[in-house]
Amino acid sequence: MKNAIDWDSNRTFSVWRYGIGHSQLLLASEETATEAGLGVHFEAVEYMRLIRTFKKLRITTADERQIHEVETSGTLAHTIRPLLVLALHHDNGVGLIACSRLRIGQFHGLPTTDFDTLHLHSTATR
Repeated sequence: MKNAIDWDSNRTFSVWRYGIGHSQLLLASEETATEAGLGVHFEAVEYMRLIRTFKKLRITTADERQIHEVETSGTLAHTIRPLLVLALHHDNGVGLIACSRLRIGQFHGLPTTDFDTLHLHSTATR
């Protein structure tokens, strides 16, 4: 698959913030004594099926079955933007997100979306 996403971390991430106004979701792994905090920021979220805490998070481009699940959910009827459809793998299963952009980065202190971007993905899968 062109521009496939496959990113993982052994750290534990939690839903830190969801802003309904701009449909932004931030998952965060807190800073440790030896490592900066990590943030996973989803922008223009159109669909999400997830849990609150992700251990050993892995984010991949969704497969055809998962994309079909999102497309037939009925929540994308008014969406004209191209979307990334992503699978969030964790110890207890897989979550799904459809969004316009994914940024992953480091922060110091409290989790925030104003972080040093390490990875950026905005090429649509849908």
